[in-house]
Amino acid sequence: MRTIKLSLLLSIGMFICITSTAEAQRITAGGGVGYGSKSENVNFQVNAYYRLPTLPLRIGGDVGYSKPESDINEFEGNLNVHFMAVDTDFISLYTITGLNVVHARASIGNETVTDTDTGFNLGAGAEVDLGFGRGFGEAKYIVGSEREEQWVFGVGVRVSISN
Repeated sequence: MRTIKLSLLLSIGMFICITSTAEAQRITAGGGVGYGSKSENVNFQVNAYYRLPTLPLRIGGDVGYSKPESDINEFEGNLNVHFMAVDTDFISLYTITGLNVVHARASIGNETVTDTDTGFNLGAGAEVDLGFGRGFGEAKYIVGSEREEQWVFGVGVRVSISN
């Protein structure tokens, strides 16, 4: 739990620092759902990204939650870099590389067991303008421990919170 709190605190701090120094840059935030091929469960996530002003890069991350079984809770955090291969007002295509951290907590009777795994994200995504925001779809492979190595697919909406 301490790892999740630290990850969340660092994400919020990073987001505040980025938004306070951004002038006319694109900052987006949103949410979505994902599905893991090995875990076979749905997760819910929130995300925030910052488009670097002079490079075709976007940095940010997401925090997610899933409950694969009644006695198990999983929290996931990703810190990603997107290389913007195509970035227009209507559509964006990008690659994904980043760090993945999963924290699982199981309660069995009076005993609680926790486990934390780390891995790397490798994948691609696309965004399409919806008028009020941008719909996104992503496919990434998490490389790491055998338990967490899997394909993850996600969809959602991001809205601009800056110019």
